[in-house]
Amino acid sequence: MLERFTNRFIRALHWATIVIEVLVALALVALAAGALFALARELFEMAQGATVLTTVEFNKVIGTILEIFILVELFRIAVAYMRRVHVVPTVLEAALVAVARKFVVFEGGTNYLMTAVGLSALLLAVATSWWMLAHSGALEDIQDD
Repeated sequence: MLERFTNRFIRALHWATIVIEVLVALALVALAAGALFALARELFEMAQGATVLTTVEFNKVIGTILEIFILVELFRIAVAYMRRVHVVPTVLEAALVAVARKFVVFEGGTNYLMTAVGLSALLLAVATSWWMLAHSGALEDIQDD
């Protein structure tokens, strides 16, 4: 009796997990579509104004483009997770895109040097993690799956 209840409960949790995974993937697609729409609107408004982009406007456009790439990487992570494949390489790729976005649209604020050092350390950590993963042979094992 208890075993049958436990099996049903585990099956229900399994289906709940699948539903949550699908909802997260759909939310990421909706966010990416919204970001693409916002980017198209921004570019259209800039074209209508026929003015030269300022540094702030340029950083805003590039930041939006890189945010879309981050959403795409997160969607790839969700799909890989749903397919039950290794997600570590995809997570590291998303981390590299996110850190690269921060470098491209770098805004140091009041403490420019500390922000730059922190971003550099973060980039070094992600790159080192990727290098260690690649040299451990784990990437080849994952690609063979």
